[in-house]
Amino acid sequence: MSDCDARGERDPVEPPGLALRSIDHERRYVLGYPVHVAITVCADPPGAYLRRLPWPSWAGNAGAIGVRLVRSDTREAVVQTEPSPIVLPELGTPMFLLAPGACRRMLIDVSSYLPAGLDPGSYELAIVYDAPPDRVESAPVPVELAAPGPEEQRELQRLAPELARAGSWGRWTSLPPEDRTPAEVRVGPGDPLRFNRIVRHLIHGPDALCDIDPDVLDVLDGVYAPEAHGLRAELYAARGDAARFAEQAAIIRARYPGLAWWIERIEAGQSEYGFIGACRERRRGQ
Repeated sequence: MSDCDARGERDPVEPPGLALRSIDHERRYVLGYPVHVAITVCADPPGAYLRRLPWPSWAGNAGAIGVRLVRSDTREAVVQTEPSPIVLPELGTPMFLLAPGACRRMLIDVSSYLPAGLDPGSYELAIVYDAPPDRVESAPVPVELAAPGPEEQRELQRLAPELARAGSWGRWTSLPPEDRTPAEVRVGPGDPLRFNRIVRHLIHGPDALCDIDPDVLDVLDGVYAPEAHGLRAELYAARGDAARFAEQAAIIRARYPGLAWWIERIEAGQSEYGFIGACRERRRGQ
């Protein structure tokens, strides 16, 4: 079933609302690093048109996300946060709309909701998405929160001053390095920062988008696999490789329709990555 398949009937007298169609996650996360999960929401009924929905993402959660975290063994509720979105685009709230038949996949980082000193172990995690007047909550999913290994701990210590200045992993990813040197990419399989490092490199790295090897995205497996196709589409579009861009677009539309909006933006010449890359090249040419 696709992530937009209907799940039951809605009372025809009720106004249209939201349905949460899926939650994707890793089975294991490293404490101190991002905790990325992806939720996909669709209109209910599918033919409805919904506007002014807050848009959480890896960069920030727009106040629209709540978290439930329970210890698997004791059933102790460790985290129970409530979302409080401000649905006002004039205040800079990122928003989107759902056209009839569409759905939206959103990759979000919930690491900021975890308390300091949280014990490693097995937990159940549920995500709440609030888009007034609608609110949906996922079923709990099992996750392991692991202590960082020696190398991971050293990297956390090295990045601690940068992270403190940025305030979150999302802002660390999107803001330029403090010393303004280009963000190099150093990433391997299983790196708990692999998504953030790659995106940071695309935004602030020394290479133009058209010069970045798409193979760098091969490490984006698991929960990041759909976004890896979107990023490949960005790189092929920057290269002017229409055939390979079309391949990635077809994969997304067939397998991950919740990211079809991304392809539509690239096709319309509204790619944020392309815009950032063009601005960076103009600055360098001045």
